[in-house]
Amino acid sequence: MKKSKRKHLLYFAFAGIVLLAVLVGVSGCGRDSARVTGSITVPDDYSSIQEALNAAVEGDVIVVKPGKYTGSIDFGGKNITLSSTNPDDPEVVAATIIDAGGINSAISFKSGEAENAVVTGFTITGGSGNLETLEFVIEGEQRAIPSYYGGGIIVLNGSSPTISKNVIIDNVAERGGGIFSYGSSPIIEGNTIRDNISTGGGGAIFLANSSATVSNNMVSDNVAGLSGGAVAISGLGELPSLIEGNTFSNNRADNGGAFSIFESAPEIRNNTLINNSADRGGGGIFMVNSSPLLIANSVTDNIAGSAGGGIAIYFESMPLLEDNIIIGNEADSGGGIAVYFESAPIISGNTITDNRARIGGGIEVNQNSNPEITNNDISGNYAEIGGGGILIHLSEALITDNTIANNESRGEGGGIYLFVDALARVYNNVFDYNKSTEGGAIFVDEGATLELNSPDDNAYSGNSPDDIVRK
Repeated sequence: MKKSKRKHLLYFAFAGIVLLAVLVGVSGCGRDSARVTGSITVPDDYSSIQEALNAAVEGDVIVVKPGKYTGSIDFGGKNITLSSTNPDDPEVVAATIIDAGGINSAISFKSGEAENAVVTGFTITGGSGNLETLEFVIEGEQRAIPSYYGGGIIVLNGSSPTISKNVIIDNVAERGGGIFSYGSSPIIEGNTIRDNISTGGGGAIFLANSSATVSNNMVSDNVAGLSGGAVAISGLGELPSLIEGNTFSNNRADNGGAFSIFESAPEIRNNTLINNSADRGGGGIFMVNSSPLLIANSVTDNIAGSAGGGIAIYFESMPLLEDNIIIGNEADSGGGIAVYFESAPIISGNTITDNRARIGGGIEVNQNSNPEITNNDISGNYAEIGGGGILIHLSEALITDNTIANNESRGEGGGIYLFVDALARVYNNVFDYNKSTEGGAIFVDEGATLELNSPDDNAYSGNSPDDIVRK
């Protein structure tokens, strides 16, 4: 039989001043009166979480005791708090389990819930996504895409719930293995999101046309069959999504081991991306036709099979890369950063060191691109064939006020290699102790153009076997 704790307290509230004093005393001990008068306990009051959600009213707090609760749940538009007994205790979180049992998304926010619709302190698992038909702009064309979205959690229809301090694990979907948001503004903070799978995009998180805040999460060991092993971002919300203070590690995908960004402009700052991998482009980050802000991130030890061990910038993208640490990444081309297909990034104030590639150890620029590369430390990078620090091919680049030092190529161009219809304007840089077979600082191949100020205002020291060679 269901009991209503709310009726019980209301009845005794009229008993007099003694009980009122007790309630005030409880409030003074750290539990506010709203929680006392509006709390529901599972399984004491209701045997299932969904029954408790159905009975709850605006502002209620549902407290769930440790146990395994099988089946999917839907907040149904209610702005309530759903909490374990202690979201700050990892043992409690591990023992309080919402298991969808392989049917639908484990948790659904689809009815315009606000940020005071909260889920906190659970292990969320066993979700396989909701079948929805959603519209996406793909190559300029609006398409309706039926798919299974949001294995662990799905957020639709302008909802903006708060998802905090959960462990989101072992969920599967076609898009958004852990969490999927479409046209919504969720707050995703302080979660551990790991071992989720997306057969398409967003192994952990997929943000589509959303204005999400994703902060201080640990996101690891997620897999996407196509793009965004950890996070896929597609389209524009009313405001740019903010991705801040997270750690993304050991995620993998075909493109974008940690991030894939398509036709979007999120702000990605102060994150750690480490040991992620992509079979093709962007071991850390892969973008297409996008203009994200990438600020003060640590992008280290990521691997791409083709281009952009750290970051791959493709197809008319115009990001700002500022004050990032891009270290120890590896790819066939563009060990640290690859810039392709008419892209025009601003690459400023970064540390780009100890990256490796066949061509373009630190940075590769290719296919009619036009970057500005300014005020960076580009040091200690390695290329097997050419361009230990930077390689420019079929593109133009402004290269100014950088330190380009201790880079090595086993072929030409220890510091910079200009190759086939490349044009580089190289002003006021420091070239120290770069090494190659020819052109220790700069190698200019036949058909390429190097522009220097007159007189040359670059500084050269210790480059081997020489500073500049022009073919």
